[in-house]
Amino acid sequence: MLLWNKEAHAKEQSRPTIIELQDGLTQMKVSTMLDFFLDSLGVFTIEDISKPSFQKNFNKVNDAHIIYDNYNSPVWVRLTVKNNQQAEDNSWYFESWGFDIKKITFFFPNSNGTFETYEAGFQLPFNSRKIHHKNFNYFLDIRPKEQKTYYLKIYRSYNQEFSFHLRTNERFLNHSLNEYFLLGIYYGVLILIFILNLYLFFKLKDSLYLYFPGLILSYIWFSLGRDGLGFQYFWPNNPWLNQLNNQYVIEFFIIVATLLFSNRFVQKYTKSHRVLKFTNWAIVLKLIFFCNQLFFYELNYITYLVITILILLIPFVFGLKELIKEEIHSWSYIFAYACLFLVIIYTYSRSIELFQNPVLNWYLVYPVIFLEMLLFSFSIFNQVKFLQDEFIRANEEKTLVLEKNNQLTQELNSKLKEKVRARTEKIERMASDLAQKNEELVATNQKLEELNKKVTEMNNLLQANNAELKSSVEEITKSLALMKGLGFEEFKKVFPDKDTCLKFLADLKWKDGYHCKKCSYNKFQETHNFGKRCKNCNYLESPTVDTLFHKLKFPIEKAFYILYLSNRKDVDLTLNELSDILELRRETCWAFKNKIAQAMEKVNHNKDLSGWESLALVHLE
Repeated sequence: MLLWNKEAHAKEQSRPTIIELQDGLTQMKVSTMLDFFLDSLGVFTIEDISKPSFQKNFNKVNDAHIIYDNYNSPVWVRLTVKNNQQAEDNSWYFESWGFDIKKITFFFPNSNGTFETYEAGFQLPFNSRKIHHKNFNYFLDIRPKEQKTYYLKIYRSYNQEFSFHLRTNERFLNHSLNEYFLLGIYYGVLILIFILNLYLFFKLKDSLYLYFPGLILSYIWFSLGRDGLGFQYFWPNNPWLNQLNNQYVIEFFIIVATLLFSNRFVQKYTKSHRVLKFTNWAIVLKLIFFCNQLFFYELNYITYLVITILILLIPFVFGLKELIKEEIHSWSYIFAYACLFLVIIYTYSRSIELFQNPVLNWYLVYPVIFLEMLLFSFSIFNQVKFLQDEFIRANEEKTLVLEKNNQLTQELNSKLKEKVRARTEKIERMASDLAQKNEELVATNQKLEELNKKVTEMNNLLQANNAELKSSVEEITKSLALMKGLGFEEFKKVFPDKDTCLKFLADLKWKDGYHCKKCSYNKFQETHNFGKRCKNCNYLESPTVDTLFHKLKFPIEKAFYILYLSNRKDVDLTLNELSDILELRRETCWAFKNKIAQAMEKVNHNKDLSGWESLALVHLE
């Protein structure tokens, strides 16, 4: 009885698993409806495999992985299909999901007992495929009431979970169009976010908007390698580039880009040296473990995953703590990091098997990446709004300070005007007193003339005294009219140093408002020497530019005095006297006085009507 059971079991195992296509059926998953044979030595050919006597060596597939070991040995798969449909217009395709199969050979049976061979795979050029699709697709050409047996020879590179399907032509087209459409939306949004951040980088010159496009490029690279579109559209004739899609390499760039972006994001809110230090250490540690996984001792994937999450978590926690200190609550930033952790876990989903559905395991990472990019983008937009509000607040504070300074200036001007008014009134009173005394003196002279008639012997003496007195009055009147100038020591009390002169010249030059000499912009930043730097074109203009003191080679306070003296009618110092007073070379004094004379001639200067300061703004080429 036991022997009979063993024989029955052996016959059951050798009997092919037949997939029957019934009416109304348009697709079906056949991953566990196949038979397989492990060619451990890799010596069998299709002629050997297809022999009727060899069929007993096939075993039924009970798991989507087919077999869990012997990665270097080819696996033969037998696909037996029977078409029980009545419809004559249904075309059926066999499809294998997962473009990263190292090599897959499909053997299509001919009527004469031979097989047509179609090779494709991860290590072969994309154009070697008969149907140009990111997955492996083969036309079955099976008619109603017909049964055919097909064979596949598969080479794997890891413990791969296979997903095999049969579809009609209509269902295949519908599935492909939907898949490519959704992937197009996914890549389109990532590219739009990428372009927007590059624009912000070139506009604002902030590295934050360079790190984020780096993260987006890493995810695009990861996605193109994961779904096979990169192989189909970007490097179809260079299959060796598929090796660059190693999950450790892509994960390394994603994590480094995230750490750099996260650090810069936090630093724009608060300058934290601790976050910067932990970020740098995290990058160094990630680099060490990355090199170890590729070139030295490869850790268990769970251990490596835990270490990777810890490396990311520590800078994130410290950065979050610094943001909370500044009362910054960026929920989008926190949830984006959560999505990043999910992405890292999903990159190992083919080994961890989070879900029973392999399609869900494979594609669930895409909406997570999509959500992460949107959340990080929201974080950036919130930060831009925060910085804009800070800028507006700073401008308001600056405006208040300027208004206060303006008020103080007005108060000071009012006090100065009051002092000038009081001084003018005092001078007018003095002039009035002097005029009154002069009238009294004239009356006295008249009395003296009357006395002169009476006292003839005193006439000559009185006339001499009167002439002398008249001469003295004329001298006083002349002195008052000409108002003799200040000496150099007295002048230095008014303009004691270079800064005082520059400030006076700047106030005089821009009394009607600032306009840039290059671009006419009216916003500026004042420098230490009372110059003004344009906020638009960055042109720096000194107070002496386009004035009489442009390219001056000696102290400006001495030049001020020479200009002051040149405008006085009552002072006529020789060059030697001026040279001794100012301690300058005689040629220097002569050259500047000559320059002043040219300026007077250029503007038709009138010493009686114009002050000396009007000559200061004359520009000589």
